[in-house]
Amino acid sequence: QRGFIARLLKDNTANTLAIAAASVIPLIGVIGGGVDASRMYMAKSRLQQACDSATLAARKKLGAGDITGGSIPSEITTTANNFFENNFQTGTYGTTDTSYTLSSSVGTRMDGVAATKIPTTLMAVFGVDEVDIDVECSADLNLPNIDIVLVLDNSGSMRNSRIAALRTAVFGFYDEIMATKPADARVRIGILPYNASVNVGNMVMAQDANYIADSFTYQSREALFKQISNNDGVNIGDVLEEENTVELLPRNSAQLSSTNDAHYHWNEKNNKKKKECQGYSGTYTVGEWTWYVSDPTWIKDYWTWNAKKKKAACRASIRKVRIAKEGDVRPPTYREVFDKYRYAAMTFDTSSFKYGNTVGTPTGTQGATVNSNWNGCIEEATTVATTSFDPIPSGAYDLDIDLVPDSGDPDTQWRPMWPAITYDRGGPAELLSTDNKSTRDYSCPVAAHKLQEWPLSGGSRNAAFESAINGMQTHGFTMHNIGMVWAGRMISPDGIFASENAAAPNGEPISRHVIFMTDGNTEISPSRTDSYGNYDMDGRLAGFAADGTWSSADLRVIHNARLDATCEQVKNKNVTVWTVTFGLPQNTHTRRCASGDSRALESNNSAQLIANFKAIATNIAELRLVK
Repeated sequence: QRGFIARLLKDNTANTLAIAAASVIPLIGVIGGGVDASRMYMAKSRLQQACDSATLAARKKLGAGDITGGSIPSEITTTANNFFENNFQTGTYGTTDTSYTLSSSVGTRMDGVAATKIPTTLMAVFGVDEVDIDVECSADLNLPNIDIVLVLDNSGSMRNSRIAALRTAVFGFYDEIMATKPADARVRIGILPYNASVNVGNMVMAQDANYIADSFTYQSREALFKQISNNDGVNIGDVLEEENTVELLPRNSAQLSSTNDAHYHWNEKNNKKKKECQGYSGTYTVGEWTWYVSDPTWIKDYWTWNAKKKKAACRASIRKVRIAKEGDVRPPTYREVFDKYRYAAMTFDTSSFKYGNTVGTPTGTQGATVNSNWNGCIEEATTVATTSFDPIPSGAYDLDIDLVPDSGDPDTQWRPMWPAITYDRGGPAELLSTDNKSTRDYSCPVAAHKLQEWPLSGGSRNAAFESAINGMQTHGFTMHNIGMVWAGRMISPDGIFASENAAAPNGEPISRHVIFMTDGNTEISPSRTDSYGNYDMDGRLAGFAADGTWSSADLRVIHNARLDATCEQVKNKNVTVWTVTFGLPQNTHTRRCASGDSRALESNNSAQLIANFKAIATNIAELRLVK
């Protein structure tokens, strides 16, 4: 017996089976553990996703509100639970006892905790029947550094209830943004009202006065005068003075003009004297005067002192003339009188006008002085008369959102709009006329405000921001591209505001947005002055019309092409463009301008307009997981 056992111990030919049998149990543990670990990983990953989605949904539902005392409204809890259950259904991966709990530890932050149990498979061999899994998640509105330019249609069609709705929508947008702004984030808002022009003068002048031209050519007029003689020249022999009188004559012609009454007493009984009187007619020299005496008449008893003492008088018509001698000679003088107006393109000095000073120009009625101040609206830099913008021509400075004007190159500068001196003559040719034409109508909205912070004041809306929005006024026509190109200039990290826009003080990235709102299609009046001057007299955009007059339909095509090109420039600066229409559908150009269809919003009424602005604010705020 011992010999068999001893031999068996010494014989290793059958040990493989024993070793294999002994290793089955640990091998089962290793393989089972891997399978169960994989299931646990997938379950935990799915549980985390469900927790995240539920908490994000809860935070989005909270919006701009916050939680007081940790009490979460039931509708928010219901929303979170529904999202969790849809993403982690009962029994997923065989789990049991699944739970999700929503809480709020910070006023605007949503916290979630999810837990479940997952049964094991082969690991049960080792007595591990199930494993507990739990995850945590938190969500909040994370507002980064944000620059927003509000491009707001202030044309005439936005009057009354529409501008009131726009103000309400903008205030709601501001409230939503400011309610979610972290203390360390910078939020700047630029305000750009527009119609067929933009009022950016003060904003540009504050950057650099050399960006605005010191002279510019306007379609104006001058009064022309002609000289008229005053007929006051004197030659020898000319009559200088003349007087016609009826006077008594003295007895002796040498006494003409005497002041002694006795010289005028004639002896009425002396017929010789009577005949002398009747023969008095003739020409006499009295000092510097020549007297022409005619129709002498004898008047008996003219002088009466008493019944016995009477005297006659001799009376005649006298023409007295003073004749010019050598010392009286002088040349004639002349005066200028209005002749006609010359209506033409004329260059004016704008160096004082652009600073807001009152400037007088002789452009009024018959050359009267017109005093005027700059309204702040600009005429655009030089462009290229074309409708093709792929690529944008190098000389089309009006479409360059990064334009930095060169004081040595007037083509690159902006020009002050000067409607008080701008007159219409119907075409590019100079016109001479006596007609006193009126100055041209023009469009100029209220002043724009560059990107700046409008902080809450004691928890209330910024008063200056309210004033800027409430101050908007509606009038004029609609030029979308002038609004968009200046939105691009205001928000671009390059160009004239580069020093302010390129980076935020906290060193964090900047999210840039343009919100473009309009209630109409492009509508331009050829008869008005706008950012491109006058179409029929200046021909800046596409030359001169074949029939001499551009139609509104022609101009709409030209400006829409420029809008398309401008929107692409703005979006290429990593700017998100939102377009919001009010009372009409998005057209091809406004929809194309937006950064995708989801950012081209339509508002059929005031309530939808307000809701759209609020939705934009929520999207800009960027809901994010913070744990």
